[in-house]
Amino acid sequence: MRRRKDGLAPWPCPAPVAQEPGLGAVGTPRNGRGAKTMETTMTKKTRRSLKSVTTSGTKAKTAAPRGRQRRQTKKQIALSLLERPKGASVAEMQDAMGWQAHSVRGFLAATVKRMPGVILLSEKPESGPRRYRVEAAGA
Repeated sequence: MRRRKDGLAPWPCPAPVAQEPGLGAVGTPRNGRGAKTMETTMTKKTRRSLKSVTTSGTKAKTAAPRGRQRRQTKKQIALSLLERPKGASVAEMQDAMGWQAHSVRGFLAATVKRMPGVILLSEKPESGPRRYRVEAAGA
């Protein structure tokens, strides 16, 4: 029995109970979702997707939706700007990709310069900002 700080009646101390190791020992279920179990938290969508799993354990083949394309990566966006005949300025690439100027310059130095078969050209016109463009190495 433990004693209370105020000197009143002692608190009853429960007898230790053997628990399995892990979060179950402190009253948290293993799935980390509170008192709900995996079965009660399943939605209709996940039940449907579970039904589409074949008996061999692989998912049933379904056709990909038509007309849906992947979004371009920032690297692809930058390279398409650099491949234009007049190239692109750092400010244009910043606007297109949402990057800071130092990130654009780092991309040019670290990624584009090290691409095999590509040459990065830098041109400073009489008026306006410096422009960068890429050419094939054999051209």
